[in-house]
Amino acid sequence: MQFDWNEEQKDIRDKYTAIGKALSASGAYTHGSFNAQGWQQLVENGLWQYIVPPEYGGNGLGWWHFTAALEGIASSIRAPGLLLSIIAQAGIVRALTLYGNETQCRRYFSAILRGELSATAIAEPTTGTDTRNIQTTLTEDKDGYVLSGEKYNIAHAPVTHFTLVVAKLTNTENQGGIALALVDRETAGVSYEAPDHKLGLTDLPTGGIRFENVRIPREKLLGRPGDGHKNLIQIISLGRIYYGLVAALIPTAFMKEALSYIRSRTSFGSTIDRHQYVQKRLVEMQIGIERGRWLAYGALSQVLNGYHAEQEMLMLSSICKLMGADDLVNSATSLLKLYGSVGYQAGAVADLVRDALGFCSVGGTEEMHRKNIFNQISRLASYQ
Repeated sequence: MQFDWNEEQKDIRDKYTAIGKALSASGAYTHGSFNAQGWQQLVENGLWQYIVPPEYGGNGLGWWHFTAALEGIASSIRAPGLLLSIIAQAGIVRALTLYGNETQCRRYFSAILRGELSATAIAEPTTGTDTRNIQTTLTEDKDGYVLSGEKYNIAHAPVTHFTLVVAKLTNTENQGGIALALVDRETAGVSYEAPDHKLGLTDLPTGGIRFENVRIPREKLLGRPGDGHKNLIQIISLGRIYYGLVAALIPTAFMKEALSYIRSRTSFGSTIDRHQYVQKRLVEMQIGIERGRWLAYGALSQVLNGYHAEQEMLMLSSICKLMGADDLVNSATSLLKLYGSVGYQAGAVADLVRDALGFCSVGGTEEMHRKNIFNQISRLASYQ
């Protein structure tokens, strides 16, 4: 397990902390649109080189160096939509690293290093993220496959260059199994819905995609047909852990200002930092930051070290995401209460509350994760 950053990783974390602060201060995006300027700045500073394999243009430093960079950004940036974009792209990097063929790796890793956005299409209007009951189909014929169906609530759908699509196989020996297909934006038969209008996380563009008899060559399938569900677990578990990590760290950027505020605000004859109920708010925020961060490190160690106990990995990744989201929502609403009417006015704290609520559903709802945790508890008990 990673207990501390080495000097190189500390330098990376500090570098990206400064980038996050600069992005927050510059107003590099318009509220409600993707932060393309910030994204390009991350690309130019080599964020993706840490995790793209060296044979495809990466620098060979690896996932812990990338995590140090992500921690730096998450602890300093104010608008978390860009963090979720990073996590979505990291999932595609992991998918290609684990399951991509040579052609796929050369084509898509070079695109990622150039800054092209990807998307992962899992959820459907009637089944959500329940991959075992999805209706999108991949039907085999003599020329390859035909993809048909509808996906929704997809991060980057309005602006993606290529998409990893989760579909159910038909007319094959793996009928009923799950497959993953890589689909380029301009592929015939693919259409994109209007961007979603959300309460928060407005700098993370989401939307739906329709697939109408889309031709998919065999070489566009990622991994073996029928292995899609098992492979998807490896991909989404990493994402859930990172959701938990960034959710834990986001309040960090607001702590210093909150301390300054309570030391200057007077009430009942003293500054409010003397009041225990006020102190409790910041103490609880710091507790959330630390427990979420260290849980994420432990879970990340299991995933990156090739730990093969699927039940524990699924359980821990859901706990990371669930705990991070709960703590972030609690911290955001606590800050709003701390600032009173000032916090409720349009501004950074009100924006944080709206964005924090988005973490209740991004990467799966609380109900889905609690069900997953219980299922893994039950499976682990059956082995004992």
